[in-house]
Amino acid sequence: MSKILKPARMERCIGCGLCELMASKISKEKYSYSESFVQIRKSSSGQPFFKAIIDYGQETDYPEVKEICPVDCFDIEEEE
Repeated sequence: MSKILKPARMERCIGCGLCELMASKISKEKYSYSESFVQIRKSSSGQPFFKAIIDYGQETDYPEVKEICPVDCFDIEEEE
């Protein structure tokens, strides 16, 4: 089985965008919020939390993305 990046603790997310930038640097070789395979968005209007939208159509198990998060929101797990 392959491994994937999972947003395990998004209640901790502060919306800094470091994971988005690292994901785009790894996959596109440039820093770009819009071209990243990780997108961080507000959960919904009036809510204090963020959600991660991950494009699983490509490889996502990069430890650099998990490790750059200052509040440890992500895990790398076996795909179900």
